[in-house]
Amino acid sequence: MRPPANPAPELIPIVERILMAVAIRIDVTTSGIWQLSSIVLSDGGECLVVDPGYFPRELVDLARLAGERGRARGVVFTHGHWDHVVGWTAFPEAAVHASRALADAVAGGGELARANLDKARDFDGRWYVDRSLAWPASVAALGEGDSLTVGGAAVRALLLPGHSPDGLALIADGTLLCGDYLSPLEIPFVDDLAAYRQTLARMLALLGELDQVVPGHGPRLSPGEARTIARADLAYLDALARCAERGDDAGAAAIALPRAASVPGMREHHAANWQACRRRTPG
Repeated sequence: MRPPANPAPELIPIVERILMAVAIRIDVTTSGIWQLSSIVLSDGGECLVVDPGYFPRELVDLARLAGERGRARGVVFTHGHWDHVVGWTAFPEAAVHASRALADAVAGGGELARANLDKARDFDGRWYVDRSLAWPASVAALGEGDSLTVGGAAVRALLLPGHSPDGLALIADGTLLCGDYLSPLEIPFVDDLAAYRQTLARMLALLGELDQVVPGHGPRLSPGEARTIARADLAYLDALARCAERGDDAGAAAIALPRAASVPGMREHHAANWQACRRRTPG
């Protein structure tokens, strides 16, 4: 878990409008929970909403913003972690899209879906957030290279596992929406070390073709800023991998965090990353 979130900032959601000289318009709202980014992609009187969250008043504002841009024809989850998914109910007429791994987990009531809904209920209960939580009745699966259209613009899907097995990113007119990667606010949270390293290498290769990156938590990034974060994260994960090969608990504990060392909970997340590495290392 990230550090406990103070729900008070929901009263004044921040809206960052990114105006670009391209067909598609990109609006980013920032939640009071962990600076969660929710994105509205719009063109031609239609829009897609990516990772709608989190607090009810924020979702009212997000739905209003989407309504100003046009008809919400789709919601996309970058992955199934609870802070990124609970707001889909603010768009009841929109089709919901996610990676095949998440779509299958929702359809079959799998552990990936159950655990995240339980965590959302626990958080809401602790902060007295009164609402019903459920997964959509159906989630359409997106595969590698699949496209969604919004107005006259195409949005391309990429599968990016590592942080979670169901990771999905979108590329829209030179903007990468990468979910819980490349955040300037936190260290990597690792599910699968090898997959995470491959995902970072892939994003590094893509950055030369991009204009900007919108991470799931924190402000938008220039390609140079995103590259600096990706390289630091890859160096951190490489150090974890070397310790895992040696079974070096002391060495792993001594690894310097790539950033956010003073943020409460980050050393605990580092310890969890190490345990995830050990579980997947043979021997």
